[in-house]
Amino acid sequence: MRMRAVLPGPAALAALVLAVRLGLSPLKNFDLFFHLAGGRFVLEHGFTRVDPFSVTGTAGWVPHEWGFGVLCVALIHVLGAAGPAMLIAALVASNAVLLWSALGRAASGRLGLAALAAFGCILAVHAPTWPQERPFHLGHLLFTACVLGVQAWRGGNDRVLWLFPVLGVAWANLHGSWMLGPALLGASAVGQVLDVPGEVTRRRALRAVGFAVAMFLAAGLGPDGPRIYLYPLQHSLLSSTQGIIEWRPLDLDLRASWAYLALAGAALFAVGRAPLRKAAILLPAAVLGVAALKVQRHAPFAAVLLALALLEHAVQSRGEAAVSAPGVLARLGRRFDGLIEGWSLRSSNALWPALALVVLMGVHVARPRTMEEGVNRSVIPLGALEALRKQPPGRVLNLFVIGGPISYFAGPDYKVFIDSRNDPFPLSIHEDHDKLVWGEPGWEEALARYDPDYLVWESVNPGNILLDNLRARGGWREESRDADYVLWVRERSTSAGQP
Repeated sequence: MRMRAVLPGPAALAALVLAVRLGLSPLKNFDLFFHLAGGRFVLEHGFTRVDPFSVTGTAGWVPHEWGFGVLCVALIHVLGAAGPAMLIAALVASNAVLLWSALGRAASGRLGLAALAAFGCILAVHAPTWPQERPFHLGHLLFTACVLGVQAWRGGNDRVLWLFPVLGVAWANLHGSWMLGPALLGASAVGQVLDVPGEVTRRRALRAVGFAVAMFLAAGLGPDGPRIYLYPLQHSLLSSTQGIIEWRPLDLDLRASWAYLALAGAALFAVGRAPLRKAAILLPAAVLGVAALKVQRHAPFAAVLLALALLEHAVQSRGEAAVSAPGVLARLGRRFDGLIEGWSLRSSNALWPALALVVLMGVHVARPRTMEEGVNRSVIPLGALEALRKQPPGRVLNLFVIGGPISYFAGPDYKVFIDSRNDPFPLSIHEDHDKLVWGEPGWEEALARYDPDYLVWESVNPGNILLDNLRARGGWREESRDADYVLWVRERSTSAGQP
């Protein structure tokens, strides 16, 4: 192998930086810990529809993303606290490499300046997700795998369709975005019929639609069974879901949102200039692109399709643009474009991030850290949670985000009031949570209904509202204070019994 073929390419450099940065990061995302608690419970007890972590989760518990939690727990046994971080590092780095490959196919192998700019926009849209140890990284990677599969099918490979039902089973048990897979394949098949009319295309498209249906049905091979088919719709319609930041419309205060809009604008420009428009990519890109404006969690997926639409149409007018653009700047642009393309063609993409991941895994295997050592203690109040674990089991009144860490570090015997799984908790619990947080009328009744033994609460605004109210009422003592969180223990009378 020639030395220049070993040097890292654009995707390799991005993946290498991300792999090292994320693989060395401490654990800090609140949601990770309810996945860890759920994964540990599944490994020890199996699946149950009765929520083991609360008495308020009466809507039922089905860990549809159980695979992520189990993977993380298994990796913790091998790598210590670095296990979840290494999983995220591997997923993000792999996705970057596969995205570059997909962009290359869309650009007919011409990975020049336009492809690099599109790649940069995709990374900018994805960037806010990187620090979060959450299963949507699996969704992003599996979506890219589906994109590559659709590209292969559009290129004439029918055998690749057998991959989609397998992806459907895995995806549905790893992340809730699984419906994007069959939707992408089905929409691309319909678009292909519009692009290449004819009997052969219609037969191929009908077969692809059949595999899209098979992929959808395969999602039912999980603990939730056929109920999972309606889950994405039911979840999106919950009023409690609408309050979650990622389910809100595109936030123009975020740079990632402007990168998304820039990519969408560039795609529209390229499509408008192209002599031939390709419905096979435009149809899914348009539907998901509009959906991302309404629900910003779709933006990382939509950005991929917008970039593919941009390159598939830009490559058509590349030669024409080169002829019609004279001048020094145009010549410099063409030269730079050629340099980027040559660098991409003569370099390796997977080697260097793979080596980095192997080295990091070796380091973590040799010197595994405990979970307490690997957690960002400025975010997760381990001191308060350790103090809670020393108390007798009981009911914990807590904020939405901290429920997962309580369930993982203290255990399921300490029943949380609510947590960021969201789904198991009926609307009345979400409403009571808001009353307690903001001191709204009815907060005392909400407190009495739950009758907690412990309080794990944030001491800064607006958390101080409830703390001030409880101080005025009396009957609580502070057991522990850790950063912005406190643990209070309820002082019950002897006749009322102890927790």
